[in-house]
Amino acid sequence: MPLKPTETKPADSLYRVDRFVVPEIAREAFLQRLAVIRDFLAKQSGCLFNRIAESHREDGFITIMTIVEWSDRAAMENARTRAKAFYAETGFDPRAFMLEHGIDPEFGLFVDIRPRSAR
Repeated sequence: MPLKPTETKPADSLYRVDRFVVPEIAREAFLQRLAVIRDFLAKQSGCLFNRIAESHREDGFITIMTIVEWSDRAAMENARTRAKAFYAETGFDPRAFMLEHGIDPEFGLFVDIRPRSAR
């Protein structure tokens, strides 16, 4: 049964949930890059949760998910700006990296819909 707008008020937290379909041969290189950005994001103000998970498929690919919870939109936007600067300083181009390694990304941003009383 769908929630009525009056039954829920989204929390300020935002969840950045990204899915990547990665060729098995590119797994290690991709995980190394993800570890760098995970460690970078974990140091940013407002980062409440930061995980990487994977699921091996039978077709020679792996699905890798990244899940980051931000305290609010301002914290997420600040981290995004800092990450772009970090990439520029280190000479890393995420889009080129994914193209080179045959990685298919899907990026998502989600909000909490639990009723306030359940938080």
